[in-house]
Amino acid sequence: MKIVRLALLALLSGCATATSQTAVEADIAARTVREDVFPQPEIGFADDVVAYPQVEISNLDGFRPIRMDIYAPRDRSRARPAVLWVHGGGWSRGDARTSGAYANWPAVLASLAARGFVVASVDYRLSSEARFPAQIQDVKAAIRHLRQQSDALGVDASRVYLWGGSAGGHLAALAALTCGAPEYEPRPSTGRLERREIAALKDSKAPAIGDCVQGAALWYGVFDLEQTPAVNVAGLLGCDPAVCRDVARAASPLYRVGQNPPPMLLIHGTSDDTVSASQSEAMAAALRAAGGRAELLLIPGVDHGLMGDAPDATRGANLRALARTFAFFESLAQR
Repeated sequence: MKIVRLALLALLSGCATATSQTAVEADIAARTVREDVFPQPEIGFADDVVAYPQVEISNLDGFRPIRMDIYAPRDRSRARPAVLWVHGGGWSRGDARTSGAYANWPAVLASLAARGFVVASVDYRLSSEARFPAQIQDVKAAIRHLRQQSDALGVDASRVYLWGGSAGGHLAALAALTCGAPEYEPRPSTGRLERREIAALKDSKAPAIGDCVQGAALWYGVFDLEQTPAVNVAGLLGCDPAVCRDVARAASPLYRVGQNPPPMLLIHGTSDDTVSASQSEAMAAALRAAGGRAELLLIPGVDHGLMGDAPDATRGANLRALARTFAFFESLAQR
């Protein structure tokens, strides 16, 4: 027993000696460091597309950082139009890397980038994290980030388009129709600033970067919150839309259509039991009545998420929607 104790003491003594002799290396700055200094990874995709995951676009006091994935051709010799994907999930779930039945959504976004676009996909705040209008503010912050970083990303700031599905279709449409709306102005990103920097920001007279977009593709979107029979709407707004009709209408793209809206593509399944295809039909009619270009594709026999009764039907509907959407963005980019 005595030998065992002596051996243990010797081992512990050796560990202490080794530890005390290990130098601690650290770079110490002259002031508090607030930036995210984690090395930015670069993910390669087919056709010489690279992706930058979880790029921070906004940092607000009291909330997690708002981030988005960015996919871009490696060749930055010319500026390219940008497309921002806004995910669905009833405003209460989902993320930037998923969409319906697609098992490889990041690769799908990368394939759009390979056609000559810079593509981004945003993780906005969900309804359990913050009530509306936090979600639309985050989408507009993402639009502004693409413009603010246009030189670094190779973005043509004059050509920014939106693409959203379901709840993301609602947010994409609302963002497209509320260019410069003060009630949806993103909150200042002050979470990483020092107090003196925040004070200087408040006193700044610099004009805000624009949040207008030049087109949108909307998959099985929610355009009239009053006519959406889902508890998710109450979770988003913080009130029953049947009671707070003025709030629901103000947040409904159908009632925010102004003169000469940007071009839009609307795609919906005719058997959608979650969001009626009549919402896309009404939205297309309102856009055309306001002098806008609205393309409407109704896909027979598929439900929400373009889900069919059989795998082949689901695959066919989703591939058809994807091909039409890519062609739509390419047509906008050529204008």
